[in-house]
Amino acid sequence: MGISEKRLRDILGREIEVSETVNQRLQDTYSILEKKHLTFAKQKHYRKNLRIAAVMAAIICLGIPGVVYASVKSGFFEGMFGNETKKSTDVIHTEIDDGKGKTVAVDIPSKEYVPVDGEKAEKLLGQWVMDEPILTKIGEHTLTIQSFAYDKNGALMYFTLEREGGVTALTGDMDTNLTKGAYFTNDSDFYFRIEAAEEIVGADNTYVDMEKSTGEKLYCSSYILWPEEVKDESPIELVIDKYPGPMKELDAITDEAKEQEWWNQTETERINLTNKGQIPVQCIDLGSNGYIEYSPVSICIDMSKGLGLSDEEAADPYYMNHLEIKYKDGSSYVIFDKTDNIANSGYVLGTDKWYKTMFNRLVEIDQIAEIIVNDVSFPMQ
Repeated sequence: MGISEKRLRDILGREIEVSETVNQRLQDTYSILEKKHLTFAKQKHYRKNLRIAAVMAAIICLGIPGVVYASVKSGFFEGMFGNETKKSTDVIHTEIDDGKGKTVAVDIPSKEYVPVDGEKAEKLLGQWVMDEPILTKIGEHTLTIQSFAYDKNGALMYFTLEREGGVTALTGDMDTNLTKGAYFTNDSDFYFRIEAAEEIVGADNTYVDMEKSTGEKLYCSSYILWPEEVKDESPIELVIDKYPGPMKELDAITDEAKEQEWWNQTETERINLTNKGQIPVQCIDLGSNGYIEYSPVSICIDMSKGLGLSDEEAADPYYMNHLEIKYKDGSSYVIFDKTDNIANSGYVLGTDKWYKTMFNRLVEIDQIAEIIVNDVSFPMQ
């Protein structure tokens, strides 16, 4: 889980004494996170200035037999929630470069993946999963959205990206799988995102299946969270920005006018992803004593109610200490625990007073007995 900017400044501002041993792979991952953030920041900064071209390119929707699509759907359920190719990991104690010539001790939380029951997944989600894959060519790359489903707080997308001779636009490995996900490279001449009609851009963590993927084809599971509530009638779109050249060309430009000209040549294509509607969410509404929304794929918590936090603390994800779902049969799903370094989630986002999580396993909501947030119990009503 990410930490807030405030906490990050506090950590990086400290004088620390650590060993000289630096885990090079985690240093690389630290750089990866900076690059991914920078790419998205550039997109956000220039989006209002883009000349949106009327690119109505033909989108090839793959019409395939129902039996084949059933297989694709099962691939979606396994890719998002299963453990056939995702490996559980213990806590990793390591060090990273803090960008100031020093090292910072870091604990990467443990993560557990569990089997998914395909029949239960179909029953819980099947009617909200898009009917057919969508394939589109982007330059030399082919992007295929295999499956997609969403609720008002987040979304799940299973996709492949391929290119003859090797994928160059997106990169990911075991390190990115453990941290903030795959990212677009400086060789990429495009960028894609998921957006609701209200111009709500989904923040995401993309996991690359290291067993199924090859150099020429990546299999990816994206866990997406909306920074604002998405209305049920809002169309959900795949938005592709096609640059005039690879991103590294932009990095080499130092003149502001030329940089703006580069962005002005960017063309944007919008593709409707689904008309299946939202996965319904349930809520526990205790008035001023607490509010939670949950579905089989996500949970959203109002941190300003019932947890004894100040307004400032409620807006900071750092104050989430423990999040757990307890089931009627006595079992439980520990989504996050700060003390024991557990993070069993696909992605986490703090936005205003809301703490949002996409699950890394399917939740049978009718089997929930209570939800624990920090030390507060929210029983099913």
